[in-house]
Order: sequence, then C-alpha cells, then structure tokens
Amino acid sequence: MTITVTGLSAGAVVAADVITVGLPQTWAGNLLGYNSASAETDATGWAALTNCTIDRVSTDSWEGWYSARLTSVAAGNTRANSTPSVPVTVGVEYVSVAYVKPTTTTDVILEIRWYDAGDAFLSGSATTWTAVTAGSWNRLTAIGTAPTGAVAARIAFRPQATAAAQTWLFDYIGLMNAPLIAGNLLGYGAQSMEVDVSAWTATSGCVVQRQTGTVFAGGASMAVLPTSGAPFSTVQMTGTVPVSPRTTYKCTATLWHDFVPHTVEVDIIFTWYSAAMVEVGSGTFRWVTSGTGGWYALLGSDVAPDGAAFLRVGIRILAPTLTDYYIDEVSVGVGGLGLFADVIPDVYGASITLQGLTTGGHTHYGLWRVRDDGAMTPIRGESGDMVAVPITGDVAVAADYEAPLGVPIRYHLRVYTGSDYLRTTSRPISLPEPPVTDIVVKDPSQPVRSLTLTVDTVPDWSRAARQGVHQVTGRTTPIVISDVRTSRTGTMTVVTATRDEITRLWWLLETGDTLLIQWPSTWGEQDVYVQVGDVTETHILRWAKYQDRTWALPLTEVDRPIGALAGSATRTWASVESEATDWLDVLTDHADWLGVLTGSP
Repeated sequence: MTITVTGLSAGAVVAADVITVGLPQTWAGNLLGYNSASAETDATGWAALTNCTIDRVSTDSWEGWYSARLTSVAAGNTRANSTPSVPVTVGVEYVSVAYVKPTTTTDVILEIRWYDAGDAFLSGSATTWTAVTAGSWNRLTAIGTAPTGAVAARIAFRPQATAAAQTWLFDYIGLMNAPLIAGNLLGYGAQSMEVDVSAWTATSGCVVQRQTGTVFAGGASMAVLPTSGAPFSTVQMTGTVPVSPRTTYKCTATLWHDFVPHTVEVDIIFTWYSAAMVEVGSGTFRWVTSGTGGWYALLGSDVAPDGAAFLRVGIRILAPTLTDYYIDEVSVGVGGLGLFADVIPDVYGASITLQGLTTGGHTHYGLWRVRDDGAMTPIRGESGDMVAVPITGDVAVAADYEAPLGVPIRYHLRVYTGSDYLRTTSRPISLPEPPVTDIVVKDPSQPVRSLTLTVDTVPDWSRAARQGVHQVTGRTTPIVISDVRTSRTGTMTVVTATRDEITRLWWLLETGDTLLIQWPSTWGEQDVYVQVGDVTETHILRWAKYQDRTWALPLTEVDRPIGALAGSATRTWASVESEATDWLDVLTDHADWLGVLTGSP
C-alpha cells in the first residue's frame, strides 16, 4: 500500500491509522463487487432509476466507513439498481441480503431483477418488508430462482416514500447462490425462514412466526409457540417434494429450547403421497433431547413406500412445557438410515435391504425381527446372529427364513458405536402361508433345505414331569422334589405323494440338524424348533407303483439353534453358471465350496 499526499504547505502533518490490506468483509460467495456491496470507494455501483438520487455517506455504516444513501425526490415508489449486472444460471436459486437504515419508518421492497442476453428485463423476485424501523439497521432478504432465459441479475432497492427528501442507508449488500444444505430438496425460504414462514404450517397445538432473536444460521428462524395445555405442537411443510419409491429420505433440522428440568421428545414425521396426492404411508423418527438448553441437531429418515411420488415432513414436539421453541436450517433429501423388506417368492422368506449404514459414522449394525407383540429376534446372518456386524459400506442386503407366516412383522435396524446409536424400523410385511393342509419345514442354517409337507395328524404335545416322590414314614403325604418340566414332545404324521417329495424329505432329515416347523396362522400352533427322532418311510399301499408314503416324525422341542446362515433358498447351480464362464472362474471367485454355496468369495 502506498499513501500519496499532494499540495501540502510547509510544516503540515498528515496522520494515517488503521491501515489494512486484505480481502474485503463481505458475504461468502457474493457476486457483487465490493464497491457495489459497500460503497467504500464511491456510489458508482448504484444507479438511481425512479424518483430518487444516490450518493454515499461516511457518517453511518454497518460495515466499513461508508454506506450508500437513497434519497426520495417526491412521495411514491422509488428504485435504484445495482450496476453492473452479475451472471446467473437458469433454475438456480439466489438470495439477496442487505442492511437498511431509514430515516422514516416505511415499507421497503428488496428485489432480484432478471435479465436476458440482450439485457432486457424479464421478471423480478421481490420481497416487501413492511414498516422497516427508522433509525435502526434492519436485515432484509429476497429469494428467487433464475427464470428461463435469464443470464444476468441486478439488485433493486424500492423504498416506498411518503414524502420528498426521505433517506435510506444501504450497506453490507449481497447477491449470491442461496446457501442451501447439500442435497436439500427444499428451497432456501423453507430451509432458513429468512423471509417468512409461509413454507410451514402449524397443524396442531401451536402457532408459528418468523423471528430474529434466536437463530442458528442466517438472520431468522421459525418460532413455535405452543397452545397452552396442548398435548403436542406440530408444524408441517406447506408443500411437498418429489420422491422415488424404495429410496431412503432424511430430514435434518436444528431445534432450540431453553433449559427445562426434563428431556424434550421430538418426532420427525414423514407422510408419503401418490402422484394423485393420496396418502400411501407414513413414518415417524423420534429424538429425545436433554434438559440442557441450546440448539439440537435432529436427524430422521424413512423409506418411500411403493407408489410414493411426494413427501411432506412434519416436526412434532411432545408435551411442550416451554412458551417457545425455535426451528432453523431444515433440510429434506436423499439419504439417512432406512430399510425395507420384501417377500422372497416361493420360499417363505424375506429379503431386507439396508440403506444409509454409514449415516452418523458408526462402526457396527444390528438387525432384528419384530413381532406384533414387540418381541425381537436377531436375524441369522453369514457369521451368526446379526447383532454386531462391522459396517463396510452404505448398503447391505440380508435374508430372513425364520419369520412367522401370515402375520405382520417388522425389521429393526440399529447402527452404533458403543452406546451412541441411530435406529429405524421397517414397514410391516406378511409372508404368505402354504395351503391350509400344509406346513413349512426348514433347516434354519441351510435355507435351501426347506419344503412344504402335507400333515396327516398334528402332534399331541406332552411335557414330562421331572420329579421324585418320596414316601416318608409317619406321614400321609409324600415329599416331592421337582424340577422344571421337559420341553414338548409329540409325533406328527405327514404324507408324500411323489418320488421327488420322498427324496426332498430325506434330504431335509439326513443332516440331523435342528429344524423349524412353521404352521399356518389359523392352526393355533406356535412355530417350533425341533429335533426329529427315528423316522420310518411307510408305504400306504403294498403296491410297488403306488408312491404315496406316510411318515411318523417323533419331535422334541429345542431352543433356536446357534450358527450362521449358509447360502440361500434361491441360490442354485443356475446361479453359479450365470456368474462364471468356466470352472476357472468358479475357483477364482470362491475360496471353498461354502463360498460356492453362499455366493461369497
């Protein structure tokens, strides 16, 4: 920096202070030059166009030493444009921000004006700020999306003068790409409430309003003011965003609450609609904050069901005890933790797709089946029960061949590191049932060994007592020493009608493994793990060509077996052939025969 002073008389002194060289203080990504943004050099960054004059003053500023001043010539509309224009891209959202200090409380319009390649005005995105406070610096914002044909934009100030010689100071002015959260499907107005809260609607137990006293980002947030005595306060997006079925979507939001002597529970609610705007499903993700006041980062996710085309998100505060809560920086987009289940045709199993495992940076995940009574059972995986599976990628697929038939079931996913975790639950599915006379028998560790059997007689279950009866001299009654009863035992009779059915039944029985019997839901029987005793294949007729057989299967109820899942019920030699062109490929792709069976390396 060089300071040159001319025309000084002898003995004159010039003092210089607070000398700096560096980047100007301006908005991040500001498309305006610094002289337009702050009038620090001169007022040439602005053009007086309607009923006004433009200059600058050094007596007051928001930033730096100077601010631009607009002075009305007469009562009525006024307008001053920034100059030169800045380039913009069609379809991109932009935001203009400025600090304004009027001498008289009036309305002020802040506008982003769009121009084509010939510098012809196309349209404007304007926000009217009513009764802007005189004598104070006020933060004003306008938001707009560049329309078709737009290549450039300018900012316009349009104060509504009520008399001549009224003035408005403008400083720290910006025009930039809207600072949207990455991947946000919401517009900037819905994300940050910088202009108003029209993108949100209070649906129950509260009112909402824009406020500038407590903010997380930008200059405003949405205040949620609960209705006295309301059981919960809910706000919901006014509009919707487009979605694709079977994709996980997340909502992030920051919530502020003051200190309360207990935790605050908050639900993020996902409501899914068809293309005809008919509701096709919903999901809820609950957060529990601590009693400490401050900002909390909320994250919820859900999977778009089949048929979903649009999503509307709501935020519900349960049992509100404070007079106000604040919400800011809301985002809705693809991602987050989610899972959905599908029926595997013809094998009485479920395929579970897990998405967003890397959400939150956790190290392990667990997957459980949830019955309608809330009982949870871990899913059997290739390394045992899937309760502590290392996370190696964002997506995984699991299979469940032990789920009950004909009743609703859900799947519960948890990703965690130590005690820190995220969790979500799938929508319910129901596995089909066999014909009313049949049962399904499976080998839990080798699902390919499963078949449907026609039952002749169901077992009459018995549970033996384990006790010793001791007759004591001189006593009428004995002393009985007992232990818990044994598990159930009984004999089930099934029939086969073809040579193929005979072969498959022996193939199921020959391993001696614990088997799972699954009954139709209308039989009043609970699915049971059993060991099968000695089996005899009995001819129904003593005629060699008659292939019908009857089988008496002695059953002993046992615990669910431990162990891993080997292969799948749908993997066959055809699967191997489709993966490899010759045996060299098979040998290269798999380390052992178990890998060939399961499809793993």
